[in-house]
Amino acid sequence: MSIDCLCRIPGNIGLFHIVHKQDKILQLRSVAGTAENISTLPWISPGLFDIQVNGMNGIELSDEALTQEKLVEIEKALENHGVTRWCPTITTQDPKIVKRNLEIIGRTMQGGSAPNIHCIHLEGHYISAADGYRGVHMPEYIRDPDISEFNAWNEAAKGKIGLFSLAPERVGAIEFISALKTIGVKAALVHHQADYETIRMASAAGADLSSHLLNGCAKMIHRQHNIIWAQLSMDELWASFIADGFHIPHYTLQTLIRAKGVERSILVSDLAHLSGLPEGEYTKSGNTVILKDEGLWVKSEGTNLLSGAVKTLEKDCAFLVNNSGFSIDQALSMASLNPARYFAIDPVFKLFPGRKGKLVQFFWDNGKLRVERNG
Repeated sequence: MSIDCLCRIPGNIGLFHIVHKQDKILQLRSVAGTAENISTLPWISPGLFDIQVNGMNGIELSDEALTQEKLVEIEKALENHGVTRWCPTITTQDPKIVKRNLEIIGRTMQGGSAPNIHCIHLEGHYISAADGYRGVHMPEYIRDPDISEFNAWNEAAKGKIGLFSLAPERVGAIEFISALKTIGVKAALVHHQADYETIRMASAAGADLSSHLLNGCAKMIHRQHNIIWAQLSMDELWASFIADGFHIPHYTLQTLIRAKGVERSILVSDLAHLSGLPEGEYTKSGNTVILKDEGLWVKSEGTNLLSGAVKTLEKDCAFLVNNSGFSIDQALSMASLNPARYFAIDPVFKLFPGRKGKLVQFFWDNGKLRVERNG
């Protein structure tokens, strides 16, 4: 499929005419003036970048049944939703399974059969074990950071671990963050109850992201001295948000992004392996969960305890635009350009004449974001 049309490009002002054939941009030029049908023009980009995917279509990345073929299946499913770069995320699990699955992902990346994977993201393992802050992570596998364990995991992963989310208040966490920084692995803060000074120490050691901020937090916290205000106040920290309408109310999400700034905010799906499956009851991490209306909850807790997300990233973009006062340009930027900037690969998402690679067309239509892949 070729592209020859007027379009808009996330993060760029004005209109453009683009000609893209055989996976190469043959022409790209700015167009003066405005178009009468500007609202119907496609937004064209290399695609979305989801830095937190735990699974999809019944395939769980932290499950002992993971195979290379299943990993590739997730990648292809994500492409259908406009996600062309992603971070497979391994969550709290038996260390033996973690190592096994890291080997599978690392080997797959090394072999080139899942070219859209940017790096591996580890979340959990070294988080707070306290109720509320722990979320639905399995408590029996939560512990203090262990750099020797990480080194063994990274060796198994062929050095492909690029992001580690943890709680900075755990014993040895600050030293662990510093050790990651020295080898080029990014550290993020998640599922923690650290005070302001500890968060500052973590930032000074190299942590630069608050993973899915506001979630992984106790229901009752101090109105002034809490992890939300502390992390929002630090410009050196990026923040990722789950904009599915369940994890964060739309008005709260609007306030969070305004406080952090669009330029430092990243949209993530945090997809659970149940994403893409029919509504019903399932078992996840030892809990019976209910998948309904594109939300996922622990059955015994009603709608009080979420168990991951099932909306794909383009749907999160649409929710943000429809409910939280941001433009489609801003939403697409937070789901593509910003994560690329965070990982310092923003040139990969730059469009220019001669650029090789597939493109994705996004059509904003009646409050929904429709995806058409080119190739």
